[in-house]
Amino acid sequence: MTVRTWMLIAALALPGAAWAYTDDEQMEFSSAIVEGKPAVVKKYLDAGTFKVDEVIFGWTPLLSAASKGQLEVVKLLVERGANLNYRHPVTKMTAVAHATYENNLPLLEFLLQKGADPNIKMKGGVSVLRMAKDMGWTQAAELLVKYGAKDDGCQEEKCF
Repeated sequence: MTVRTWMLIAALALPGAAWAYTDDEQMEFSSAIVEGKPAVVKKYLDAGTFKVDEVIFGWTPLLSAASKGQLEVVKLLVERGANLNYRHPVTKMTAVAHATYENNLPLLEFLLQKGADPNIKMKGGVSVLRMAKDMGWTQAAELLVKYGAKDDGCQEEKCF
């Protein structure tokens, strides 16, 4: 096969979204997510420039917004059908795990009320409930238990 043929195969293998937006659009969309600008996020979702579950470097918009505690952006993304249980491919953290790690109780409760699974384990098999307990986040742990979290992950003296 020629180099030209290999380049064509590679180009066709990339998702269409890879060509759908500019670097400036990606920067504005990503910044709006982590800075809490739901109107800008909505603009890009409405235009179809980005998908609600678009994965950029392993992060979905919901995971990024949750990691920065951006409740209004999270609400918008959930309203648009974002996958509540997406796990980062490396850390295995979900939006619930990020809300728990930051001890962000309003965000955590919102996600749990909307049906996010509190039993998805992080890297190393650590449960989110175990993380909350190890961090000393008593209210977060109680909230997780209220929504069905089980402490069946890492059983070491301290996991996190």
